[in-house]
Amino acid sequence: MSEGMAQVSLLIPRLDAKPWGGRKLAGYGLDLPPGEPIGEALVTAGEAVIVKGDGAGKTLQEVVETDPHIRLGQRAMAAVSGRVIFPLLVKLIDAAENLSIQVHPDDAGAMVLDRLGKTEAWYVLAADPGAKVYLGLANGISLEDFMSRARMLDGSSARALRALDAEPGMTTLIPAGTVHALGAGVMVYEIQQPSDVTFRLDDWGRTDAQGNPREMHLEQGKGAVRPGYRPENMVPIDVSDGEIARHLLTACRYFALERLRLPVGSTVLVGDPGSPQVLTVLSGAAGLIGGEDDLVLTPGSSGVVWPTASGAELTATESSEVLRAWVPDLLQDIVRPALASGAMDMDIGALGGASDDVRKAMQS
Repeated sequence: MSEGMAQVSLLIPRLDAKPWGGRKLAGYGLDLPPGEPIGEALVTAGEAVIVKGDGAGKTLQEVVETDPHIRLGQRAMAAVSGRVIFPLLVKLIDAAENLSIQVHPDDAGAMVLDRLGKTEAWYVLAADPGAKVYLGLANGISLEDFMSRARMLDGSSARALRALDAEPGMTTLIPAGTVHALGAGVMVYEIQQPSDVTFRLDDWGRTDAQGNPREMHLEQGKGAVRPGYRPENMVPIDVSDGEIARHLLTACRYFALERLRLPVGSTVLVGDPGSPQVLTVLSGAAGLIGGEDDLVLTPGSSGVVWPTASGAELTATESSEVLRAWVPDLLQDIVRPALASGAMDMDIGALGGASDDVRKAMQS
């Protein structure tokens, strides 16, 4: 790779049909196959294809495998425990119906499956009136009470969960061990550890064409649940730089998420030597210049900035809103900028939610 500007790549996500999916992802410029309910666009799945820029014509996994240490960076390699895998799994999700009530194991719990754990975060893109997200057990509900309802397999366990109103722009961090579900009528940007381990606990009584319920993982799921985890809507921290509005949305040891709002013609330098970065345009349009490539990002499209000591330039060709995800140095990337902006310690620590990662970084 060049010693100059960071190399950049434009991705085509993998599209997954889901029984609970819809057609709204077409509004983010994605070419959906006709007649299928598409639930997820896996932006940085290993099978995602690089359509332009560095590694064009290859999958993301193929590029990572060419030289993992250079492609991932030291910090990202640590986040995936040395596995040769892209460290950030970004998805766009369209929940036309309720997703299953589920829980993910942490790294220790997933180790027996030879997988990583799954901590994730949601940024709500759109929500129908009255739509909900389900986050943790309701007050006064014990794990045994919840599990007894879940074993009925009819959706009644949802009444034992905290239901929060879904509102566009809200962010919530969901540590591994949190019982949760995405409610019908909600679209989210999701950032997570690159893991496919999900323990389904209840699926609202849904059955397939033969009348059979989906496979549940009640005992495995019960062992993974952390009953005290009750995620809240995160309060963004404003770390704006001149004309560019920047807000830290959430952070933990596995990923950080920042929202950029760029006026037309403005430019910001992006990139990090310790981790790849994923830039996803939500509105407007922007050019991403790195190496020998000049990529065009429009709503729903994502670019990767590969690790280098230098960076790449993101320039808004229209007034734009962009989400930036990376594996952070929590002290350098989160705590210090937040302190410099005048944020209170309590609010900075809250960016890590129940993971407590940011609070620990503040004490280091």
